Amino acid sequence: MSFTKRNAVLSSPRSGNVAVQTKTEKQLAAGVRPSPLDGRATTSTGTSSLDQLLAGHNGLPLGTCLLIEEQGTTDFSGILLRYYAAEGLVQGHQVHLVGYPQEWKHQLPGLASPDTKSKTSQQPSAVPEEKMKIAWRYEALGNASIPGGSTRTDSSSATTFCHSFDLSKRLSPAVCKGTLHPTPSTGPPSLDIRSSASVSPFKAIIKSLRAKLEASPPSEIHRLVVPSLLSPALYAPSCAQPTEILQFLHGIRALLRQYSSQLTAIITLPTSLFPRSTGLVRWMELLCDGVVELIPLPANPAAPPPSSSKSDPKPSDQPQGLLNVYTLPIYHEKGGGGAETSAFRETLSFSLSASKGLAIKPYSLPPMEDDTQKENVADRQVRISRIGGRYLLFDLDDVAYIRRHHGICAIFTGTMPQGPTQNVFLGLPIELYAEEARLLLDKKAAYLVDEAAEHLSQLKAMDSSVRKDYLDSLKAQRKSAQLAFENTRKVQRSQALRERQAKAKVANKDPDSAAQGDGSLFDSRPATPASVSVVKPKPPPALTPTTSKLQVSKSASRTRVETPPSDPLLAYLNSRGYYITPGLRFGGDYSVYPGDPFRYHAHYLANSYGWDQEIPMLDLITSGRLGTAVKKSFMFGAKKPVEGDSEEEDAGAGVRVFCIEWAGM
Repeated sequence: MSFTKRNAVLSSPRSGNVAVQTKTEKQLAAGVRPSPLDGRATTSTGTSSLDQLLAGHNGLPLGTCLLIEEQGTTDFSGILLRYYAAEGLVQGHQVHLVGYPQEWKHQLPGLASPDTKSKTSQQPSAVPEEKMKIAWRYEALGNASIPGGSTRTDSSSATTFCHSFDLSKRLSPAVCKGTLHPTPSTGPPSLDIRSSASVSPFKAIIKSLRAKLEASPPSEIHRLVVPSLLSPALYAPSCAQPTEILQFLHGIRALLRQYSSQLTAIITLPTSLFPRSTGLVRWMELLCDGVVELIPLPANPAAPPPSSSKSDPKPSDQPQGLLNVYTLPIYHEKGGGGAETSAFRETLSFSLSASKGLAIKPYSLPPMEDDTQKENVADRQVRISRIGGRYLLFDLDDVAYIRRHHGICAIFTGTMPQGPTQNVFLGLPIELYAEEARLLLDKKAAYLVDEAAEHLSQLKAMDSSVRKDYLDSLKAQRKSAQLAFENTRKVQRSQALRERQAKAKVANKDPDSAAQGDGSLFDSRPATPASVSVVKPKPPPALTPTTSKLQVSKSASRTRVETPPSDPLLAYLNSRGYYITPGLRFGGDYSVYPGDPFRYHAHYLANSYGWDQEIPMLDLITSGRLGTAVKKSFMFGAKKPVEGDSEEEDAGAGVRVFCIEWAGM
């Protein structure tokens, strides 16, 4: 059996093909590269995480427009525009600015120092760790679309596709290869709509932009920057009329389609002044190829100062706002738009720092920790009940403890009391493998109790005071259960009484029934006395304790039970942080997860063997092919016998593990 993949070309390509590829790459302008999805030309927005979010193209496709909406009084969208303009000037593109004068160029961030760039270049080294969290078979389904996992340089060319900028610096004229063109001014704001109704700055902007595009060569790239569209500080009130702003966006859309290989545009809109609920903003969104919204989170003035611990996240890494993605530019005919990973469908957040820029990543709430409920992990021991040769856990806190701190999931085997035949949704108790019980015992995280023998021995050994306390605890549980039943009955009785009263009111209002009642002076039917219902008190419900935990004191001696067998492979994987579940449905001993099965897929299908045990070739073929078919790798391992009586402290010492991936399927 060979471990080499079939149908793989091992020889280097011919020199002629290399020459053709180099010639094709040289035809692309600076700062432009083909999309990994369909090969269309894309350019960088100056923010690598935003490039990764744009429909999986790793950049903004040429001939498209992006609308960035922002709530509140912050200016995160303006920072994205500055990155976009600075990237264009460094790449040698023509940047067209709307609404601001030439001095706006002095607000652009400068290039990051080489030290900062070296730190940024080390970020892709963490990508393999992220890949390990995904099942190995899913790795080829578009890891390039994962937010935050982008690279700032294009490996296929010597030029940099996305530069690193530092907000604490200003862009030097020496590195600017492009030119900033301020478009005609939108005019001073006027409160009189009639005086400015005849003057439309948008038409002059479209006319100026069209003239510059017609005069430029076809290989020159242009960027249109429109900050704070319709802001009262930059635009007259008449510009907010639908006849003005919609014609302006129609004109930009026409230029983008006409010069689809030269022009891109990014527009920002303050939604605090123009909310998305209005019809005008919805029409504006329809005229743009991509729409994202920034929602800054309110600052907490009472927050404690940042911790000096290295394990705590830095203030710059904490989310400063949420990001909603409504539409993305250029959906691919295969689905595209990031549909391969659906990263944009998640709840995204952004954080801003001077050196790293604006980073977009999935948003997750931090775990809630209560100091009063923190567990002493070193001293806690769970109670494993051995009943009928099975190892069971009845306490919900114990189940959560071994799952959280020891990576043991076990199997739910209990059924609902009112439906003993129900086997779809199972509950407590959980059943442990004998090997899992042995693992907890070796870690001194649990103790084993034979329930039948323990129950009888404790009942016989109890003195009168302990026995009385135990019976009182059972009575208290019965009373609490009875109180819950009585509350339910009261609610049902009150509801039935209201229904009877409603029916009686309807009967009294019926005229036919009233006429029949007045027709006869004497009623032939004898009067029946009102029946008085006597409610007999019901005895409290019976309570059957599942374990003898209540009657065992902490100082009581624990009965000795035969120690279950151990599995070296299970102990080895558990010591490495893997979660183990039964692998019967996949034809193996265990299913191995890199984390909690609630969050991750299984990576491996594992079988355990003895060191000198012969492994049939049929087992390797069936398990290897089955594991590959279910997108998992087949793992098998054994432990080498230890010479002498020395016990090894490491649970994984001496264990050899191999993985098989079936090629050619």
